[in-house]
Amino acid sequence: MKLKYTLGAFSAVFALTGCSLDVNMYDGVTGEDVTARNIVELSQGSYSMLKYDGGLIDNGYYFWAYGADDLSWGGTSTDTKFDIYDYSRNINSAVTEYAWELGYRTIGNCNKVIEMGAELGANITDEEKVIVGENYYLRALSYFLLVNEFAQPYSNNPTQNPGLPLKLTSDPNDLPQSRSTVAKIYDQVVKDLQDAITYMTLPTGMSPKNSCYATKEAAQALLARVYLYMENWDGAWTMANDVINSGRFELLKGDDYKIYPQFIPEENSETIFAVRRTKQKDDSEAGRMGGLYIQVDDKGWEEMYASAPYLNLLELHLDAQGYPKDLRSGFITKRYVEDGTDTSKYPITGNPERNYKDWTFVYAAKQAGANANYEYRQISVTKQNDGTYAMGAEDAANFQSATIQSEPYNLGTRYYVQASDGTKYIGRIEPRVYDARTLRKKESMFLVYAINKCSYQEKYFHLWSPIISRLAEMYLIRAEANLEKGGDTQTTLDDVNVIRKRAGIPEWTLENIQTAENGQPKDIHKIIEEERMLEFAWEGLRRFDVFRWRHTLDRKYPGGHTLRQGDRYLEIPYNSPSVCEYIPQAQYDAYPYDLGQNP
Repeated sequence: MKLKYTLGAFSAVFALTGCSLDVNMYDGVTGEDVTARNIVELSQGSYSMLKYDGGLIDNGYYFWAYGADDLSWGGTSTDTKFDIYDYSRNINSAVTEYAWELGYRTIGNCNKVIEMGAELGANITDEEKVIVGENYYLRALSYFLLVNEFAQPYSNNPTQNPGLPLKLTSDPNDLPQSRSTVAKIYDQVVKDLQDAITYMTLPTGMSPKNSCYATKEAAQALLARVYLYMENWDGAWTMANDVINSGRFELLKGDDYKIYPQFIPEENSETIFAVRRTKQKDDSEAGRMGGLYIQVDDKGWEEMYASAPYLNLLELHLDAQGYPKDLRSGFITKRYVEDGTDTSKYPITGNPERNYKDWTFVYAAKQAGANANYEYRQISVTKQNDGTYAMGAEDAANFQSATIQSEPYNLGTRYYVQASDGTKYIGRIEPRVYDARTLRKKESMFLVYAINKCSYQEKYFHLWSPIISRLAEMYLIRAEANLEKGGDTQTTLDDVNVIRKRAGIPEWTLENIQTAENGQPKDIHKIIEEERMLEFAWEGLRRFDVFRWRHTLDRKYPGGHTLRQGDRYLEIPYNSPSVCEYIPQAQYDAYPYDLGQNP
């Protein structure tokens, strides 16, 4: 479908039987049969378009998540998703084209619902008001996701950089003649979310819908994030605080938290809004997001792994057996390979319970050559009675010490070695990996730290309902906003500690932050940045975090991101042209006006 149609109208209306998004949202009436009293049915079309196979949520996710530094692709691929991961951009990518097209289809459907609500005027019911509010939310979400994919981040000159065509009507002939700026798109997103909150503020006696639907709290949560990106600290704090104090949500804890992805959204106390997927309608045994992260009963490819920087941060707190104490380690299934092990029997979540005798120090270093990739290196070590780890004589000859060194970091212990030339390599103590090529059919330089966070809903292959907002984000938004607007440090730490306490790792105090950076004071901004990286890994937030902070994305670690481009994209500045995708060529060519292509 060409862009002029996707910007202009809705193509189908999907009806819903009852009040569940589970199964019955694909059957309905066609657009020409719609009247104002079909507002309920048409609204289901908005949800359906959002989650449509190959639509904005699916293809958008690849952009949001794959360009971050919390994962690595274990080699190159001919799949167009690799272009996103590699920052090489493909103007003819089907992935970006479907994200654009289905995003605007969703917007078109929302526009029609909003217009129908206006047509009802004073005759609109409370239920219909809520539905209009839901569509204000879904339109805002679609524009927010699209502008962050196809335009420069808000942190980079938003009043000048082009954003998107801003289409607010269902008239197929009413087409914007140019792209609105990033700032104007954000302003519209804010207005839509404010309207959503107004329309979805329920009258007395009316119960809110579950987290498969947009709600007032979902709109507040998304607005908190939008304000955060805009550096509207007061607004971000207020919205996050409102969600926290609504009393509708509760953090999952303990064993429940470790299996977060297995819960359906409507039964998960922490989920604010998620795009509901079901076995009946959305089964993709090997595909979607989780298939590249982990194999489940031989379904999936398991080609993308938790990155070295992420693992170095996660594994600062180990128990006596060498396992991470952080509950978030349960979202990684470490495929430790041992002689004779049938890896198909490894658990989906968590790690095999065994006491290892053979250990290794794992670190990342650059291969020889001008355009060489980074690789994992392993040093066999022996655990000493005093708890230290000693390397053999052959390895020791290459380093300044025959013992793996350690230093305090983030209230835990960080391990490192120092080469003869003085180069310091941060790494991890891990069980020894023996024959990765033979048993896992993977190159041994890419150790397999499989990610299960986007799979196994209801214990079923790669079923997963993408999470748009959850309560943990609200605590960290409130923490960051409080810090930036000049609030006291203890209040900021209190919110961060809510997340750390749930994870089972030491909490921050005004005293221990003074020596937490290898004996030096810890910057509070860095505390928040690192906690967000740990908490929201692979949920599609990390990439945007790096660029909104005006940082440079550092990918000097093992992975396929340097194999095709040499050293070109080892570091990606926040204002690089590569941080946003081209407008898909087919959509660009179909549009009757000159939109101006991204550089």
